[in-house]
Amino acid sequence: MIRSIQSVLLLGVLAIAPLENALNPVYAAQAQAAVCNPDAALQNRLAMAEEQARSALERTQPDAALQSLQETLAIAGQLRDGRRQADLLQQWLLDANEGYPTTRWQRLTQGARQVPSPQIQATLGQFLALANQLPSGHSYVKTRSLAAIARYYTVLEQGETPPARQALEQARQAATLIRGSDFTASALIDIAETYALMGETTSALVVLTQVGGAVEQIPPDTSQRLKLSLLQRMATTYAQIGHFAQAEAIAAELPDDYELRSIVLRGIVEGTIAVQNLSAAETSAQAIPAATQRILALGKVAVAYHNANQPAAAARAIAQAREQAETATGLTDPEFVFRNLVDIYLQLGQRDAALELAQTQLRASQPETIKSVMVAYSQAGQQEVVEAWLSAQLSDIQALSDPWEQSFALGYLLQLAIDTQQFEWVRQSWDQIVAVNYNYGPQDWEMVRIATAYAATGQYGQAVAWAQQLPLDHRPVLRVRLLTAIALSAHQAGQTAWANNLLQQTLESLDSLVATYQRQFPEEVLQSGVIEPSALTAIAVVYAQMGQADLTRELLQRVSILDSSITDASFGGPIDQPFEVFMAANQYIGALQLAQATSPAEVRIGRLQTSATALLQQNRFDLALPVVNELPEPSRQAQLLLAIAQRYGDLGQAEAAQPILAQAFQVAQTIPGEESQVDRLGAEGYTIIDRTDDRGSMLEAIALQYAQLGQGDQARRVANQLQAIPLRQQVLESIRCAL
Repeated sequence: MIRSIQSVLLLGVLAIAPLENALNPVYAAQAQAAVCNPDAALQNRLAMAEEQARSALERTQPDAALQSLQETLAIAGQLRDGRRQADLLQQWLLDANEGYPTTRWQRLTQGARQVPSPQIQATLGQFLALANQLPSGHSYVKTRSLAAIARYYTVLEQGETPPARQALEQARQAATLIRGSDFTASALIDIAETYALMGETTSALVVLTQVGGAVEQIPPDTSQRLKLSLLQRMATTYAQIGHFAQAEAIAAELPDDYELRSIVLRGIVEGTIAVQNLSAAETSAQAIPAATQRILALGKVAVAYHNANQPAAAARAIAQAREQAETATGLTDPEFVFRNLVDIYLQLGQRDAALELAQTQLRASQPETIKSVMVAYSQAGQQEVVEAWLSAQLSDIQALSDPWEQSFALGYLLQLAIDTQQFEWVRQSWDQIVAVNYNYGPQDWEMVRIATAYAATGQYGQAVAWAQQLPLDHRPVLRVRLLTAIALSAHQAGQTAWANNLLQQTLESLDSLVATYQRQFPEEVLQSGVIEPSALTAIAVVYAQMGQADLTRELLQRVSILDSSITDASFGGPIDQPFEVFMAANQYIGALQLAQATSPAEVRIGRLQTSATALLQQNRFDLALPVVNELPEPSRQAQLLLAIAQRYGDLGQAEAAQPILAQAFQVAQTIPGEESQVDRLGAEGYTIIDRTDDRGSMLEAIALQYAQLGQGDQARRVANQLQAIPLRQQVLESIRCAL
């Protein structure tokens, strides 16, 4: 069958899926577009890398999201099409999407508090470089992206920085090339707002003057809402830098449709607060026409009075805000207003009032808002309030009839216990917690999160005592996992000697652990056999994460002898399979060792290729390349060689990639069978899917990879080995396009 495909190497974006019984194809086929698109392969790799970053962000895995985003930006920098680069910048830096009120970058950095600042700065540097690559046809997105990058630098460093100033200067230059006064004004206001955030009043004023000029040139038939919105932002920025006369003049000309004038007046109140004229700010807040903006402004005034040690005035302002919220009619978003008031109460230290308001006025946002209140109680040392709340919620969960609803609610409650550091409450309430989930208790990963959080407080000894006191006789491996999680946290905090001591003690206790379990649960013969290898795996993976390769290797040798899941991939779940544990922890050297110890050929081959592919993430070519000779089939060998070559290409090491591609070419020519093959699925075989690992697919992929490296002669030489004339012509055309 003649296929029209363009092979795209998936491994370059590190799309690792450790399946045991089926090898993920290294290449995916995409229908060849009729128009030459030299970026087609890169665009597909970019899409997969970006999806990995987005998915990790949705799963609240900031480290993984940041790593995939850095890979995404590296690929995007190689594109020749500025449109896709502009789309990427807009989706991550400018647009609030996926139902969130903030951008993806804001969500990532808010969840990445444990990620070192240099990594965040490095990623912002990649965004900065990508924005500066945009051609003049994308000057609007370029300007706004540069302004956003400057703003993010400023927020990250809590003040002006040289990269932020440089980005704003570049944004001002890019703005001169924007076509259309409406787009120009919209981009310039981003710059002005960022200067105001940095405290650069003079620069902000200069740009605001430019914004005003651009607004005046907006054609009459352009959206009136857009023009009014720009004027509102101008006035608010004037107020932010203390130029109230200009702000008030603009506000006087604005209608209060969409609350625009009221938003400006709230900005003036906030600016007045900034210059410590609190009585004037209160008077101005009371005069704001739109109820929502008036209530928000009074809340700001209350906090300002509180910070100025004027409790009576603060009480007066918050009382006015609450009364107006409770009596106002036609609030566009009452939930938002009351949630803001809860936050104001917390800033005033009035936690009881905050809790009462959240319980009586909030609906959709109540759980998250109450979590904030409980955290405030905990930080204020009122642990008895938090414990009582947790216990009451646990009783409510026990009364639920739906087991799935119980499980979900319990997970939320345990997260609240983590956020409020109520670790001892978890231990003291263990019997009630266990009763929720069929007398089994929380999942291992939930308990590991709690242990990790406990250790993150620096109370390592208390965390160990907590783990040892939990009644886990029927779950001995969980106890080991808790102790190893505490050890890893201690190591990451620089307490490596202490962590090593804990790991050694845990290792020495395994025989006693197994014997105790067998004595207490003699009927659990199968489970008894899993305890030691699973516990050894838990210890070994932490040794690997601590960089102690010799100890890791030694323990995995023991695991390979003991664990039946090494040879039977269907045994147990992923948590019981050492290979899966090491892959999930990104410890690919250990995963490779376990793959090499796997006996069944099909499982072993899949694990070898999965772990070798993953090692390319860490640029361990020295370990990945020898795996080629351990793979029995030419197609699999060619796939891995291609993965290695492309990784070299991604790193800009074309000279290293070329001999690997030459080897892949030699191997691919030995793939048996028809040049182009298909799989037939279904009972009657009517569903036909082109294979991506036959000889034709591999030769095509090798030719296109040569073309990506700029090696046209070699690419054509490979393509000319294709026997099917239509496919050969198509590949030659793709090569011309890529070059």
